[in-house]
Amino acid sequence: MTPILLLSALAYLTRLSYFWLGQLRSQRFRPTKDSSLPMVSVIVPARNEEENIASSIESLVVSDYPTELLEIIIVDDRSTDRTTEIIDRLASAHPQVSALHRTESDARDNLRGKPGALQFGVDHSNGEIILITDADCRVHPQWIRTMVSPFSSAHVELTAGFTAVRPRGIFARIQDIEWIYTASMAQAANCHGHPLGCYGNNLAIRRSAFEEVGGYRGIPFSVTEDLALMQAIDARGGGIIFLCEPTGRVETEPCITIGDYLRQKQRWVRGGLGLGWRGFTFIASSVIYWIGLVASILTGSWWWVGTFLALRMLGDGVLVATSAIRLRRWYHLWAGGPVLVLLLLLELLLPLLVMQRTVRWKGQAFQ
Repeated sequence: MTPILLLSALAYLTRLSYFWLGQLRSQRFRPTKDSSLPMVSVIVPARNEEENIASSIESLVVSDYPTELLEIIIVDDRSTDRTTEIIDRLASAHPQVSALHRTESDARDNLRGKPGALQFGVDHSNGEIILITDADCRVHPQWIRTMVSPFSSAHVELTAGFTAVRPRGIFARIQDIEWIYTASMAQAANCHGHPLGCYGNNLAIRRSAFEEVGGYRGIPFSVTEDLALMQAIDARGGGIIFLCEPTGRVETEPCITIGDYLRQKQRWVRGGLGLGWRGFTFIASSVIYWIGLVASILTGSWWWVGTFLALRMLGDGVLVATSAIRLRRWYHLWAGGPVLVLLLLLELLLPLLVMQRTVRWKGQAFQ
């Protein structure tokens, strides 16, 4: 049994080393100076976001980006609450804000759901660089400058950033650590040239690249439209930068209920099936880890149990701690390890989430 446990531990340590090295190689970018700022369009899709949309837009309006180089486009994605009324009022109050209203006739084929709302906004925009965030997010005043900075290199076509969860209570803090952990692995893999994903509420893309891949009209529909766009850019050899900067961080609202949380995870897992061999390799490393952990428990090899838990708490904890320090998310330094062990239980649910083919999100159902 010892050789199996040793091989399982070494396999997981190899995975950790891959992510550690990638994180170490990640580039740092500072906000761009005024002399080289491009025209920017920020697209904010909103579906039934009456409670969040105002604070989201206000955080964009107070950005330090020059107003003459900025347009903020809110896309009302067939809302049934007061979102329509609120965004019209915001557009009247702020000259750089425009409110668009999408109808059912626009939501077809590849343009169902959020991809269609984003395409609708891009179609009515003028910026050289397109930034995307969500209606339940708030951005740093220097967010736009920071996300635009990598585009000073002509090779860069897409910039992704970290998203944190507003830490309102224990459940929200668990989600926050999970989001930072997931983004840390995605950033590290991207540095190795293997993009695993990004957050669609903290994304920027060069307009020319978006148009050359056909936009969301030309990308197969996915419930994780952000990953689909990243894969399309990667397939054409476009440069992708994944930033971990405090000024480039976006903060989103947490899932309030366990049901919402699991539906969010199901959407991510179903979308992640499109990763192909990259996704398979990641899953295989998790399965190998579980084989070692379960085998050590069943055989009463408690030293090995401690070893596997330490790999999770300390090994993956290094990824979380490194990003937390960069983002100044200090409570992650003491809470990250225990939460990572807790999230092991979530991995047991992933096969069940994959088997559920219908994804329900924002009052819509997708296959």
